[in-house]
Amino acid sequence: MQSKTEEFPTTFEEIETRRARPKNCELYEEFSQRNISETIQLRQTEYEKADPEMRKKLIIAVEEEIGDFETWLSEIKNLEPTIAHFYAVSLKSLLTGFAFGMQVAELFDVALKKTTY
Repeated sequence: MQSKTEEFPTTFEEIETRRARPKNCELYEEFSQRNISETIQLRQTEYEKADPEMRKKLIIAVEEEIGDFETWLSEIKNLEPTIAHFYAVSLKSLLTGFAFGMQVAELFDVALKKTTY
């Protein structure tokens, strides 16, 4: 009979690959009908190539999308308004094209899991 310890990951990298995506990323994909990874990569490229005026326009477009996403979360998914707001806002930096946004999304997800139990 094999030892049960063999079932556990042996390296940090293995643990990282097993981590589930934050719930807000899954909900965004359902809302937008687009793969969030592809959306983020596309927007990072657009943001990096954009001049200052175009960056402002990209940010405004994302803010509108975040508002629509928050409304969808509240009205269609029946999330509490506060949770819908946090889920939406935590994706803002990601959807704008800022590389550090994923850590923010994960922090919001962890915080919400701790407060909703």
